[in-house]
Amino acid sequence: MNAKLLTGCRLITTLLLVIATSGCSLLPKSQEPGPELATPSLSPVVEVSEDYYGSIPPYKPNQTRGMLSDTKYRIDFSHLELGLMEFARDTFPTTDYLFQEGQQIKKEQVLEWIAQEKTGAANGQKKKGILVHVLEHDYLSKDKQQLAGMVLGLSLSPEYQDATGQDKMYTTQELQAKGQQLAARIVQSVRASNPTVPMLILLYQVPEANSSLVPGHFIMSGTVNANEAAVSKWQPIDEEFFLFPSTDVESKYAQQSLQYDKLMRQTQSYFGEYIGMTGVGRFMGGKLTELTITATAEYDSRTEVLQFTQFAAASINQLFDKNVHVNLYVQSMNKPLAIYIRPANGEPYMHIYRQ
Repeated sequence: MNAKLLTGCRLITTLLLVIATSGCSLLPKSQEPGPELATPSLSPVVEVSEDYYGSIPPYKPNQTRGMLSDTKYRIDFSHLELGLMEFARDTFPTTDYLFQEGQQIKKEQVLEWIAQEKTGAANGQKKKGILVHVLEHDYLSKDKQQLAGMVLGLSLSPEYQDATGQDKMYTTQELQAKGQQLAARIVQSVRASNPTVPMLILLYQVPEANSSLVPGHFIMSGTVNANEAAVSKWQPIDEEFFLFPSTDVESKYAQQSLQYDKLMRQTQSYFGEYIGMTGVGRFMGGKLTELTITATAEYDSRTEVLQFTQFAAASINQLFDKNVHVNLYVQSMNKPLAIYIRPANGEPYMHIYRQ
């Protein structure tokens, strides 16, 4: 199985990363100033290349793992974690650095930051804070096996209450501004114990509460160079996710919505029986860059699965531009049946499960 093509499957790569990315904390007593950070970037498709980060056993989990289990938010960790790694590789290349889950920021510290965001409501009650979670990734230098870089993902909620207690939503620009202010305080706190370690800060807007299909998205990145006490440069990230089919994507991206509708009509007319097809599209800078489709039905045989997957793949290639990365998952109600991956760069791949 071609590993590079399968890296576009976020669900599969996330499981691999949870198992493979681990390490222990080997912290230096002091750090020499490092080079100025490169401007981080996020690739059109969040995927981890075959050149994975190495790690040091034994496995040590992130200090803040499990904090979200008691909240109403379903943060898409596959997108969040892989996105943090995409940014990290620009500054901390896999050839020179090892990965470990965050060991510097404790659960108690994150709870304190969250609590601080919930104080100060006009009526004396606790208000809704924008900070939901902080995810830390650490990077060790390969030569000294010492902490040499940190990436912090600040998960933010746009929900708030106005002076009258009414629920409101911050715009992206407002959330970016609020997130920068919050990041300044968090960086200052982290700098107390790590004064010289370069850091990347990612602002991540969480999906709607209890959302199960559309993930959150990155809205801004910032850099803190070695020996700097604050973020020296911020840059916005134009990333959006839309459910297919939906009125939201139809109103904003009509052409892509029509293409998807045509794909559904073609597959339904060819096979006759109802096939549920749900898609999630990722847009970067207003352009569709990744489309993940889940086709669910009760297929009678493996030959039917094969015929459907081949037909759907042909329709996808006909309807969607070649620079769109496409993941097609074919399944019944209780098990996967086939996958078709068409990367933007590289050869497509199809696999039919035998059992």
